[in-house]
Amino acid sequence: MSERITWKVLPARNKKKLVIFLSTVIGFSILVLFVAGIYWALFSLLVLLGSLFQFYTYTEYTLDDEGVTIKRPLYTVKKPWSEFKRVVETQTGIFLSPFSFPSRLDSFRGVHLLIENEDREKILEFIKGKIHNDSERENRETERTN
Repeated sequence: MSERITWKVLPARNKKKLVIFLSTVIGFSILVLFVAGIYWALFSLLVLLGSLFQFYTYTEYTLDDEGVTIKRPLYTVKKPWSEFKRVVETQTGIFLSPFSFPSRLDSFRGVHLLIENEDREKILEFIKGKIHNDSERENRETERTN
């Protein structure tokens, strides 16, 4: 039977981050209100809230034998394990990169899995097992073709 790990993350749950978020959004909107008027203040508020959407909404991560599924309120992204070649543990989660070495394109092509209170070691072990198994399989296939 295939193993499946699922967890949900809501960054706004952190009180310190929430206070910084609200004070920045409200402060910037008030500044725009005084400088440019009510319509620009409302527009800036909508743009800020839209761009920071994943901060105040739930993100659900699912790891299974096929790959990673990232489910947000407006869309779902599925990535197979074959797309990832490197795993990096960060302060806030785990970063999966399609490059086997650090690259400037990491932030554009990679996937950062946020982890709050879940079992980080279990998740990291599961991911490393999937990525190493796939890369070993690719190496064997490459050797057979050569």
